[in-house]
Amino acid sequence: PPTPFTDLLPPPEQMWKEDSAHGLTAPIGEGPHGRPVLLTLGDYPPHALIGGPSGTGKTNLIFAWIGALAARYSPAELEFYLLDFKEGVSFARFAQGRRDPSWLPHMRLVGINVNTDREFGLALLRFLAEELRRRADAAKKHEVTKLAELRAVDPTGHWPRIVAVVDEFQALLAGRDVVAREAADLLEDLARRGRSQGIHLVLASQDVRGIEALWGRPALVAQFTLRIALPKALRILAERNDAAQALPKYHAVVNAESGMTEGNEVARIPSASDWETWSELQHRLWRMRPADAAPARLFDGDAVPRLTDAPDFRALTPAAGDAPPRGPVALLGEIIDVQARSAALRLPRAPGRNLAVLGTRVDEACAVLDAAARSLARQHRPGAARYSIACLDPDADPAARALYEDLADDAAWYDEETVPELMAETTEALGRPGTPATPHYLFLFAVDAAAGALSRGTGGRSGLDRLRRILHDGPERRTHVLAWWRGVARMRADLGGPAARTDQIGAWVALDVQGGELGSSLYPGTGGPDWYPRPWRGLFFDRAVHRTGQVIIPYGPSR
Repeated sequence: PPTPFTDLLPPPEQMWKEDSAHGLTAPIGEGPHGRPVLLTLGDYPPHALIGGPSGTGKTNLIFAWIGALAARYSPAELEFYLLDFKEGVSFARFAQGRRDPSWLPHMRLVGINVNTDREFGLALLRFLAEELRRRADAAKKHEVTKLAELRAVDPTGHWPRIVAVVDEFQALLAGRDVVAREAADLLEDLARRGRSQGIHLVLASQDVRGIEALWGRPALVAQFTLRIALPKALRILAERNDAAQALPKYHAVVNAESGMTEGNEVARIPSASDWETWSELQHRLWRMRPADAAPARLFDGDAVPRLTDAPDFRALTPAAGDAPPRGPVALLGEIIDVQARSAALRLPRAPGRNLAVLGTRVDEACAVLDAAARSLARQHRPGAARYSIACLDPDADPAARALYEDLADDAAWYDEETVPELMAETTEALGRPGTPATPHYLFLFAVDAAAGALSRGTGGRSGLDRLRRILHDGPERRTHVLAWWRGVARMRADLGGPAARTDQIGAWVALDVQGGELGSSLYPGTGGPDWYPRPWRGLFFDRAVHRTGQVIIPYGPSR
């Protein structure tokens, strides 16, 4: 049977007494003679590789290690970043929840249900790479090379050791796309240079293919000198080291010599994965947390974020004048990144500052336009902006009407019969001398559905002609179109046909549209972006600021 989890913990009066300047050391279990088996992360060994088939206790081992470290080192000495690529929520207990307000004070990021959001894993690696650069710059400034030396010369700085745990990491490296290539390059750089700056990687996999994903990069594998093999684990230890094959349950081979046989230590691992076992420790450490401690960021790939919870939305306020000096910002969704930032489209007086939402998914398209409208309205005082809402698809009516009602006296409603009037009124306003005093935002829901009504015209000009004029001339006169088209071909038809210029569409969000459809004039280079649609995700591209598209999560309904 497993030993008690409490065997790994120091006495309460000794918690948070250890110093991490030279490394992190904690017991993971007991050896054959009852002595503790220690795991160390530092200059050597710098990183760890954990492997074992499903059901052999990989998650339990990770929990035991986290608990043993968190009990010894304070949040000033140690920070954790956790990412779980399997379909599970076990890591969520370390973050603040609805039923339990506690969180592990060392935890800065917890990512769960990210098996379809490899971009989030890439975002974590980019974040760690930036932290590595920050630490390297500080070390260079102080003319030192290692974390211990940096902490000695800069005692007031915040230089904890960082442990990043990625469970089922092979998901990041799967495929031959840009995400896999960049992730592998970042992993290799972090593994090579992270040791001297106190950034440690712990990669875990239950699938032998996960370990094999590393084998084509010997320089990367060589940095993972700490190997932990659970019963029946393959390819974690050196080629002729089969010590894991005969292990009983609740045991692991710990090897700090790159898996060579002479480095084997067998440890009996305590039971640490059930919540009752963890709860007492987490609540004790939570009560010890610093007064200014912030909860960990929890990213749940299955959850839909709310606009009203977004920090960038909360920070928006009405401008002192009639509009923000750099132009107002339309928030479109949450970027898949570590900081929970919003995808933002700035709308200054400049050509092309219009938005196209592309795809057939009604709820998602409505969500993008709804967030854009509500975030723009938050930056204008009542009466300081106009919002024209045209709903041309009955399925979008509930969302469009809720938005219209909430914008109250500043909004006007149009449908298929009256949308030609909107085009005529707006182009007439653009023809008047001077710059309009009031910004005008046109939110067009399924504008392609009105192609028939807009193809008719008056005065020798059709509604589509007027729409093109608004797209071309409007932004410089504080008139911006934010429109949803139910396909790229439909948008091109409204703009004048397959060969029509699209530079008046300065930004777009693609929903269930294949990357190949977005090539040519909508995206730099040839062939379009590397984008494969998936539910409640979009690809955002702004010609003015982006080199590549950003994957975003549309915000949930505001009502």
